[in-house]
Amino acid sequence: MKSKSHLTVGLNRRAMALGVMGAMAMPLAAQTATAFPNRPIRLVVPYAPGGGLDTIMRLLVPKLSEILGQPITVENKAGGGTMIATDMVAKAAGDGYTWLATGAPIFLNPALGIKTPYDALRDLVPISLVVNNPGLLLVNNSLGVKTVKELVALDVTQKGGLNYGSAGQGSITHLGGELLKSRLKVKMQHIPFNGSAPALTNLMGAQIPVLVDAMIPSFPQVKAGKVTALAIFATERSPLLPEVPTMTEMGYANMNFGGTFGLMAPASTPPDIIQKIHVALMQTLQTPEMRKNLVDRGFQVIGNTPIEYGQYIRREIEVWSQIVKDNQIKPE
Repeated sequence: MKSKSHLTVGLNRRAMALGVMGAMAMPLAAQTATAFPNRPIRLVVPYAPGGGLDTIMRLLVPKLSEILGQPITVENKAGGGTMIATDMVAKAAGDGYTWLATGAPIFLNPALGIKTPYDALRDLVPISLVVNNPGLLLVNNSLGVKTVKELVALDVTQKGGLNYGSAGQGSITHLGGELLKSRLKVKMQHIPFNGSAPALTNLMGAQIPVLVDAMIPSFPQVKAGKVTALAIFATERSPLLPEVPTMTEMGYANMNFGGTFGLMAPASTPPDIIQKIHVALMQTLQTPEMRKNLVDRGFQVIGNTPIEYGQYIRREIEVWSQIVKDNQIKPE
């Protein structure tokens, strides 16, 4: 298990690098960087208030506002599978005063072949991937398996394979389950639910033997002993479930996925303004109380660079597009 300090070191290095880049860019765009921000900023969340993405953004806003010296208003604009809000921001002025909170649909929509009125890679510019809500491989306690290897062995004995649940057709947990099947060479059959809550209820009640879900909201049920977690789909173990190994530790590499939250802006936003927003975000994520708050909720803190976030989105589109094609997955 990696130490928790490597994330802080990484953030410090990135912030320092951006500071150097910002200093180099100043002679070319001094007026833009100096003037920004001089009025309130709006942060558009593509979901109704109270969800995971909305909660995280509202946690970040006070510190971000303090660092940037301007109020930041969270504007919830739900609908269209996040497309209404995303399109609105994609078409907004690229002046740094409109941000988009992003979830997994930023890469899942194109991977699923959903037609959108914007191109996420062309019409938006990444600021940072903020946090990850890692996937978990769960089984009901009566199944009697404690490791991934035992699950694979049991699946072989079942005609047609075991059933596994997810939060819904075309969700990141559904696609993650199909990735699991392809890498483990198992026959498991997908059972979609309308969200994680009913899926967890059915797992605890032994109506389904296996569930691919995420740390949030599943980890409290694991800690309470109501379900068993075989593995976490992340680069490192979670401090909330330290006994649960990563898939890599179990011998299955490149199987990391989850519900990721990030920040983007209109593509025409000047690079020096993106840098200024990014540095403020890195400073916010480095705050000890902020990091503790996020980790205690079950999130893996990321805080990468705009370039890294863009590369991540491209890679996720490529990976999930192949899974969708191989399994002929259709969105709901």
